[in-house]
Amino acid sequence: MSTTPAALTNRDRLIASARLLFSEKGFADVSVDEVAAAAGLTKGAVYYQFKDKTALFRAACEAVVADVGRYVDQATMGITQHAIDEIVTGGDKWLDAYESPEARRMLLIDGPSVLGVEAWTALQEPIGVALVAHALGHLVEDGRMEAAVVPALANMIFGAFVQGALRIAVSADPATTSAEVRRAARTLTEGLLNR
Repeated sequence: MSTTPAALTNRDRLIASARLLFSEKGFADVSVDEVAAAAGLTKGAVYYQFKDKTALFRAACEAVVADVGRYVDQATMGITQHAIDEIVTGGDKWLDAYESPEARRMLLIDGPSVLGVEAWTALQEPIGVALVAHALGHLVEDGRMEAAVVPALANMIFGAFVQGALRIAVSADPATTSAEVRRAARTLTEGLLNR
């Protein structure tokens, strides 16, 4: 059942408007007044729902992260055979999602500076590190990896994917760069985990 615009709460309307504006213009160039007007609400409605513009941005980022997580989960469900396939396929789908204007601008470009690295990392945890750690857990179960290395290795592998997504985001030739990053991600993953 889809939600019609009339059925959206004020908070939902503000988040939807913020996502659109932040992804088009960037955090610095969007005002609270502009978000309120786009949502058909007052500035007071924004401050009733959110402490400040940063809190609104965080909520908009959380909505984008939830969409990325659903996309990656649905796109990879049941199509992989083992942990390496999970990471490679999941990484490809994650890169697909991060090539969207919303994810690129809000989660990669503005997110770390607006939210701070610690909060930005925590925001990414469920759609990145946790998914990689889940796949690595299968290697632990198979006796191919020590459980103690999983947390650090999951963060390192996810970090490589983030750097790849950033490379695509700032490229003058995103299609070519995307293909290069995906080949490199596969090489990295297979090189680390095929033992």
